[in-house]
Amino acid sequence: MFRNAALAATALLATGCGAGWHQPGTAPTGALPPRQQVQVWQAGSALRWHAVRISGDSVSGIPFMKSIACDSCRTSVPRASVDSLRLGSPVGSFWKTVGLVAGTFVLAGVIYCSKGCSPD
Repeated sequence: MFRNAALAATALLATGCGAGWHQPGTAPTGALPPRQQVQVWQAGSALRWHAVRISGDSVSGIPFMKSIACDSCRTSVPRASVDSLRLGSPVGSFWKTVGLVAGTFVLAGVIYCSKGCSPD
Protein backbone atom coordinates (compact mmCIF):
# COMPACT_ATOMS: atom_id res chain seq x y z
CA MET A 1 0.00 0.00 0.00
CA PHE A 2 2.73 2.48 1.03
CA ARG A 3 4.84 1.48 -1.97
CA ASN A 4 1.98 2.17 -4.41
CA ALA A 5 1.33 5.54 -2.77
CA ALA A 6 5.03 6.41 -3.01
CA LEU A 7 5.11 5.49 -6.71
CA ALA A 8 1.99 7.52 -7.39
CA ALA A 9 3.42 10.52 -5.54
CA THR A 10 6.70 10.24 -7.45
CA ALA A 11 4.87 10.12 -10.79
CA LEU A 12 2.75 13.12 -9.81
CA LEU A 13 5.77 15.13 -8.67
CA ALA A 14 7.72 14.26 -11.82
CA THR A 15 5.09 16.03 -13.92
CA GLY A 16 6.20 19.29 -12.30
CA CYS A 17 9.65 18.94 -13.85
CA GLY A 18 10.61 19.85 -17.38
CA ALA A 19 10.55 22.95 -19.49
CA GLY A 20 6.82 23.41 -19.41
CA TRP A 21 6.60 23.41 -23.20
CA HIS A 22 3.07 24.00 -24.45
CA GLN A 23 1.40 24.69 -27.73
CA PRO A 24 -0.53 27.97 -27.81
CA GLY A 25 -4.21 27.71 -28.73
CA THR A 26 -3.78 30.05 -31.68
CA ALA A 27 -0.49 30.95 -33.28
CA PRO A 28 0.63 34.31 -31.88
CA THR A 29 1.54 37.10 -34.30
CA GLY A 30 4.01 39.93 -33.98
CA ALA A 31 7.01 40.05 -31.69
CA LEU A 32 7.00 37.75 -28.67
CA PRO A 33 8.75 38.80 -25.45
CA PRO A 34 12.52 38.68 -26.12
CA ARG A 35 13.30 36.00 -23.54
CA GLN A 36 10.34 33.78 -24.52
CA GLN A 37 11.73 30.49 -25.78
CA VAL A 38 10.04 28.97 -28.80
CA GLN A 39 10.43 25.60 -30.47
CA VAL A 40 9.74 25.95 -34.20
CA TRP A 41 8.89 22.50 -35.54
CA GLN A 42 9.31 21.70 -39.20
CA ALA A 43 9.85 18.37 -40.96
CA GLY A 44 10.15 16.45 -37.68
CA SER A 45 12.88 18.59 -36.09
CA ALA A 46 12.82 21.60 -33.83
CA LEU A 47 14.66 24.90 -33.89
CA ARG A 48 14.96 26.52 -30.45
CA TRP A 49 14.79 30.30 -30.68
CA HIS A 50 14.13 33.41 -28.62
CA ALA A 51 13.37 37.01 -29.66
CA VAL A 52 10.86 35.50 -32.08
CA ARG A 53 8.84 37.53 -34.58
CA ILE A 54 5.89 35.97 -36.35
CA SER A 55 4.42 37.55 -39.47
CA GLY A 56 1.87 36.37 -42.00
CA ASP A 57 4.47 34.69 -44.20
CA SER A 58 7.49 33.94 -41.98
CA VAL A 59 8.75 33.10 -38.51
CA SER A 60 12.12 34.50 -37.48
CA GLY A 61 14.18 34.29 -34.34
CA ILE A 62 17.62 34.13 -32.83
CA PRO A 63 19.05 30.72 -31.92
CA PHE A 64 18.68 30.19 -28.18
CA MET A 65 22.40 29.90 -27.50
CA LYS A 66 23.07 33.31 -29.11
CA SER A 67 22.51 36.69 -27.46
CA ILE A 68 19.19 38.38 -28.15
CA ALA A 69 21.24 41.46 -29.08
CA CYS A 70 22.76 39.57 -32.06
CA ASP A 71 20.38 40.70 -34.78
CA SER A 72 22.77 39.41 -37.48
CA CYS A 73 22.20 35.92 -35.98
CA ARG A 74 18.47 36.10 -36.77
CA THR A 75 17.22 33.34 -39.04
CA SER A 76 13.89 32.98 -40.75
CA VAL A 77 11.73 30.19 -42.12
CA PRO A 78 8.60 30.44 -44.27
CA ARG A 79 5.48 30.15 -42.12
CA ALA A 80 4.05 27.56 -44.53
CA SER A 81 6.93 25.18 -43.66
CA VAL A 82 6.28 25.41 -39.90
CA ASP A 83 4.37 22.41 -38.54
CA SER A 84 3.85 23.85 -35.07
CA LEU A 85 5.17 26.24 -32.43
CA ARG A 86 5.70 25.42 -28.78
CA LEU A 87 6.38 27.99 -26.07
CA GLY A 88 8.37 27.17 -22.96
CA SER A 89 10.18 28.48 -19.95
CA PRO A 90 13.05 26.15 -19.00
CA VAL A 91 14.48 28.67 -16.51
CA GLY A 92 11.19 28.95 -14.63
CA SER A 93 10.80 25.20 -14.67
CA PHE A 94 14.32 24.78 -13.31
CA TRP A 95 13.38 26.78 -10.22
CA LYS A 96 10.15 24.80 -9.82
CA THR A 97 12.21 21.60 -9.88
CA VAL A 98 14.66 22.99 -7.30
CA GLY A 99 11.72 23.87 -5.05
CA LEU A 100 10.20 20.43 -5.56
CA VAL A 101 13.42 18.62 -4.63
CA ALA A 102 14.03 20.86 -1.61
CA GLY A 103 10.42 20.42 -0.49
CA THR A 104 10.75 16.64 -0.79
CA PHE A 105 13.80 16.63 1.49
CA VAL A 106 12.07 18.88 4.02
CA LEU A 107 8.99 16.63 4.01
CA ALA A 108 11.18 13.53 4.43
CA GLY A 109 12.92 15.23 7.38
CA VAL A 110 9.60 16.15 9.00
CA ILE A 111 8.31 12.58 8.61
CA TYR A 112 11.56 11.12 9.96
CA CYS A 113 11.68 13.49 12.92
CA SER A 114 7.98 13.18 13.78
CA LYS A 115 8.90 10.11 15.88
CA GLY A 116 12.03 11.68 17.34
CA CYS A 117 15.26 12.60 15.61
CA SER A 118 17.74 11.34 18.17
CA PRO A 119 20.14 8.70 16.87
CA ASP A 120 19.82 6.53 20.00
